[in-house]
Amino acid sequence: MNKISVIDTSFDRNITTSYFLSIQLQLDGFSFCVLDPVSNEYIQFEHRPIKFNEQIFDVLEAELASRELLVYPYQKVFVVYNTQNYTLIPQALYSSDKNADYLNFCFSEGIDKEKEVYFSNKIKMADSICSFKVPQSLTQIIDKYYKNVKYFCQATPFIETALFSTSIDMSHNHVHIHVQPSSSYFDIIVTSSNNLKLHNAFKYRDHKEFLYFVLFVFDQMKLDTRHTKVFLTGNIEKSNEIYIILKKYIKQVEIETSTKHFKFSGIFKNLPLQNYLNLFNTPLCV
Repeated sequence: MNKISVIDTSFDRNITTSYFLSIQLQLDGFSFCVLDPVSNEYIQFEHRPIKFNEQIFDVLEAELASRELLVYPYQKVFVVYNTQNYTLIPQALYSSDKNADYLNFCFSEGIDKEKEVYFSNKIKMADSICSFKVPQSLTQIIDKYYKNVKYFCQATPFIETALFSTSIDMSHNHVHIHVQPSSSYFDIIVTSSNNLKLHNAFKYRDHKEFLYFVLFVFDQMKLDTRHTKVFLTGNIEKSNEIYIILKKYIKQVEIETSTKHFKFSGIFKNLPLQNYLNLFNTPLCV
C-alpha cells in the first residue's frame, strides 16, 4: 500500500489543544488521524507503509522527531497497538493488580517482564476488560513526546463499535471480522442486540483456512449462513480471495467502509476507510 496523506483546510494549528490525535501501529504501517470533537469530524489522516527492511518502532521515532504535525499540543492522544497478546476478562472477575498474571498465563512463551508494559481497556458495551501488553520500547518512545497517553488494543474499538452498531437490531445475530493479512490473523466476534456472544482470534495460512475457521464459528454458534450478516473490516476488498470465498458460502457479506459515529471531511472520499476503522473509532472507547 502506498503512502496516504490528507489534511482538511479547516485544520488550525493554533487550536490543536481542542483536537484528538489517534496513532495506530501495526506490521504493515504507521497511521495517525486528527478528530475535531466539536464538529465530530475527522480533518486529517496519514498512513505510512512499512518497508520490508524497516522496523515499526524506528519508523515511529523518526516520524515523531521530524513531523511537527504529530507533536502539536493535543487535547487527547490515543495509541492503538495491534497485537495478538490480549485477552478478555469479565469485569466482575477482573483485578487490576493481576493484569500481568492474566496475560502471562495465556501467553507463556517469550515472557520478558523487563521489556513488556501491561495495560487494560474497559469495553463498556461488553462489561469486560481487555488486558494486553506492549513492548516497553514503544512506551519509551511515546513518553518522549506526549503526556497522559491512553493505550488501546485493537480489539477494544473493534468490539465496542460492533456492539454499538448492532444494538438497534434486537432480533438477529451478526458476525464481525477484522482482517489483518500482514499478521495472518483475524479477530471475529458474534453479537446479538448489544450482547457479545463470542469472541476469538485465529491465525491462518491462506483463504481456505480462513474460511474453515469462520465456518467453524458458524457451526459452533448454530448460525444460518443464509441469513446471518457478516461485516468485514481491515485490509480487505471485494477483489480479495477472502471476500470471494466467503461470499460463496455465506450469502450476506458486507465490507464496512464507514463509521456511523463520526463524520469525515471531503478529503476522505476516495480512501479505503475499512482499513482504519479501529483507529477512527478509538475515541468511542474513552
